[in-house]
Amino acid sequence: MSAQEGHIAGIGAIDGAIREAFAQGVEMVTFWWGSPANLTQRAPEEVRGIVDALGDWLDGPAQRLLRDTDARFGAFGRIDELCPELRPKLDRALGAAGAGPRQVTLLMGYDGRDELREAARTFARGASQSLEEGLWTAGLPDVDLLLRSGGSAHLSAGFMLWHIAEARLAFVDEPWPAVTPAVVRRELEAAGAQTRRYGR
Repeated sequence: MSAQEGHIAGIGAIDGAIREAFAQGVEMVTFWWGSPANLTQRAPEEVRGIVDALGDWLDGPAQRLLRDTDARFGAFGRIDELCPELRPKLDRALGAAGAGPRQVTLLMGYDGRDELREAARTFARGASQSLEEGLWTAGLPDVDLLLRSGGSAHLSAGFMLWHIAEARLAFVDEPWPAVTPAVVRRELEAAGAQTRRYGR
């Protein structure tokens, strides 16, 4: 499956990046807003800025985006534990979600290691049939392209560890606010030009 047909995940200037990804044929866009470390180890004013910015997006632009694109919406992470004030806004965004084939997924208060530990506990208790079934993100397809902004060639907070096993990785110099639709289009075109061999 090409990146244009599948699942692109990363962090970007949310609305423009998502709309461009959808326009290019991407079916699912997952973006990560913050890790538990972002919410517990930063200065209070920084945390307030992270949470307030997400709240503002959920309470306006997200709802317009979901209605315009008829996209489904999901959110995973320790949101209710680490930023419970977002719950009403998150619920309003969920209420605005469509029923089309495309989906927007938010990760907030999310760390992939937390997700795997919880999945292992769920499986050990017999509450799931497999480790994968116990993941918070169990219903999501594998990631085709992971776009990491900010010029840093590393992954943060165990980003979707299970789902990125076969992902193409794109590390772009542009910081989050500068990840424009043109950047998304460029990286999708570059990924689409690659031949996937899957060990062959």
